[in-house]
Amino acid sequence: MCLTFCSLSGVVNAQSVTFLAGDVFAIPVVNGSIQFSVNGSYASAILENDTWIFSNLTLSESRSSGSLTFSAKNCDVTIHSFTPNRSASNSSFNSCRINYSVDGVGEQAINLGIDKSKPTHHSEWAVYNQNSTFFGEGKVWKLLPDNTVIVTGLSGTLTVIRYGYSYPVDERAFYLRHSVSILIGIIVAFTFAFATIIKLTADRNKPKELLV
Repeated sequence: MCLTFCSLSGVVNAQSVTFLAGDVFAIPVVNGSIQFSVNGSYASAILENDTWIFSNLTLSESRSSGSLTFSAKNCDVTIHSFTPNRSASNSSFNSCRINYSVDGVGEQAINLGIDKSKPTHHSEWAVYNQNSTFFGEGKVWKLLPDNTVIVTGLSGTLTVIRYGYSYPVDERAFYLRHSVSILIGIIVAFTFAFATIIKLTADRNKPKELLV
């Protein structure tokens, strides 16, 4: 690996670390390792709790960079492509994926950079192999509350993908978010009360019937 300092179109990426296809990121405690089938770069790569945490990871021929957290237990993994979670500011569709091969029958823990404080639903995710065989959640993979996907007991080439639709979130106070409904409710209540007062007043002023 080597440190590179590059400037392109006036943008400077300081201390970007490049790596080559085949460079090994070992996880010796759990008998696992990670490598890439293509060249790439990252801002930092930290092994923490038997998990590699890559920030600003970019693979060659990809214009996307993002965070990737990956752990391999009792297996060796080769990552072929990585499309990180991205902002959906210009689109309501938000997706991310990773494609990798597994040598051995072990376990992989993967987080594609999705906000850990905002859990997603397993219906937004899919896991399939090189034969386009889809695996149901709960059998060979599961989704944790922090958006980490755990894949267990699969070998071959796998794709983990998340499909998501992002909608604008209104963080204003409740009365501001529902001001129209509240106003309509007040008008209806006022109209009903006014009509009731008029009716009671009319009944009170109505002449009493003469008793026969």
